[in-house]
Amino acid sequence: MIVNLALFVILVVVTFAVARGGLFQAMGMFFAVLLAATLASGWYEPLVQAVEPALEPYKYFLEIAALWLIFAVVVVVLGAVVHLLTKPKVAFTKPVELAGSILVGLMTGWTATEFAGFSLHTAPVRADVVPAREGTSMLFGLKPDRCWLWWVRGSSRNGPFAITGHPFDPSLDFVETHAALRERLSEGAPANPPPAK
Repeated sequence: MIVNLALFVILVVVTFAVARGGLFQAMGMFFAVLLAATLASGWYEPLVQAVEPALEPYKYFLEIAALWLIFAVVVVVLGAVVHLLTKPKVAFTKPVELAGSILVGLMTGWTATEFAGFSLHTAPVRADVVPAREGTSMLFGLKPDRCWLWWVRGSSRNGPFAITGHPFDPSLDFVETHAALRERLSEGAPANPPPAK
């Protein structure tokens, strides 16, 4: 329930924050959040591999830390660019401005919620905190984590976000691998983070 409520709060807060900037700025922020989340999801594993030897005592936290570090840096930089580029206001009719701002704000909020749900799978928390078993899902059945996983798998193979020779989750076992790691950690058994693929 805590996970569902946290994701719902992210959805509402991001939607409101983006929508209140107006339609033109909201469109820029949507693409900033989408790009930041996609880059973070596709490139956190190489970052973890690079820093793990120096941060061995913190290895269980490196995946979620790397995801959010890349996301934060990219979204702050792109957000600043969007803010500068959208200073000149573009005039829309009032109904278009209102409906468009809410819709694009909701799209941005959903993208942020998907990324947040996805990142929870990499967190070193109790096994029962993150719904991973068959028949369980996040955000009251909306499955934002699985939606984002589908997007990252596809975008790492095709299109502008493709990573040559390094598709994300080639074995299609991301959820299961991280669930098994959390089970071992919950039992107090020594566990190694899943190898980067």
